[in-house]
Amino acid sequence: MQESDIKIVLDKQDKRQLKWNIIKLIIWLILLALSRHYIQWHPAERVSVFSWFDVLRQKIEILWHNTFNWNGNLLEQKYSLEKYYQELLNLAEGNECITSQDYKDIEDTYNKLQEEDINNLNESLPQYIKDAYMFEAIVKNEDC
Repeated sequence: MQESDIKIVLDKQDKRQLKWNIIKLIIWLILLALSRHYIQWHPAERVSVFSWFDVLRQKIEILWHNTFNWNGNLLEQKYSLEKYYQELLNLAEGNECITSQDYKDIEDTYNKLQEEDINNLNESLPQYIKDAYMFEAIVKNEDC
């Protein structure tokens, strides 16, 4: 039998199913295009959608470390502290009393925390927590 001899034969129900699947594909593509357009023009939605992937990656990483080779609680504390530093940065942006040096200090500490090696977390995490409380006092200071 040669390749040209093979024919695909569809009965009436298969043809109807094929048409229905093509219609569903077209609807799906339209909805996908509309969603993509919406996310591009609404930054808050984009952040909320894509932050979910970061949270999922972090949860999987914590589970991995808890299960196989390391204390995942420290890693979980690190991720929660990173979120806290992000909130401090957001609050500092809208605060007129914060100097540019204070903002830069918070941002530099946040960047160092993100780059912190997993093996050094046990020693360095308490200092980051102490700095976070200090920065919180600066950001939430109402006496300016």
